[in-house]
Amino acid sequence: MDISPLKKQIKTTIQKIIVPDKTKVFFIHIPKTGGTSIDFAIRKHYRHSYGRVEAAPSYQTTKLFNDINLEQGKIDPLLQFREQLVIYEMYKGTQYISGHVPYNFERGKIFRNEYLYVTCLRDPVKRYISNYFYNVYKESDHFRIHEDLPTFLETARGKEAGYEYVRYIGGISEYSDYTSREAIERAKKNISHFHLVGFLDNLAAFSSKFKQHTGIKIKIRHERKNPVKKPEVDREILEKIKEICAPDLALYEYAKSKFN
Repeated sequence: MDISPLKKQIKTTIQKIIVPDKTKVFFIHIPKTGGTSIDFAIRKHYRHSYGRVEAAPSYQTTKLFNDINLEQGKIDPLLQFREQLVIYEMYKGTQYISGHVPYNFERGKIFRNEYLYVTCLRDPVKRYISNYFYNVYKESDHFRIHEDLPTFLETARGKEAGYEYVRYIGGISEYSDYTSREAIERAKKNISHFHLVGFLDNLAAFSSKFKQHTGIKIKIRHERKNPVKKPEVDREILEKIKEICAPDLALYEYAKSKFN
């Protein structure tokens, strides 16, 4: 008597008990958009099948294998490497994946029907300022900023920080100018493929929509506080930041009109 089918059925049953079937989720965590709090809230429900693309180890690995200076605004190889790690997790069937990872529609569409694509945005100018002060006062050396704010605005990293949304949502392109109309339109097209886009100023709505998609009720707490609670930025500097953030502001307003 061949008991192989029975053994296979028992194994499958045990696996489902240990790792119950849940909606697969890929959360694109754009820095300083409330993502740490959201990630913590979601992953509590995916303890048995969770893959996080960690920022510091992926950064160190990319530096080891690429003769470039990531601190000077050359982070595309880092983001491409992180994207590869996500695809690896998707092929494994990991139920919840998160990280500072860009979205590539052409590669991502392979898993379009398997994963819920999720992200959260905040006002780009507020994100820019928050990200600057966080990286100035952080304890680790990972992407620490050493310049004062007016000087930082003129650096390559300072310019890049104004199109973070366009690059993360539009996807990495070796020849792309992320401030171009083409890049912004590509990002708008890509974000239309997302299942859920939340906004930091209304996390209650994000939680409600997440439950509609997954059946899972999440409670989002504030997990990571900026060392500077209410940074003061003079009007002239603020206007300069708005200019730098023009690409992200265009995408943000589009996302608000579509998802809010």
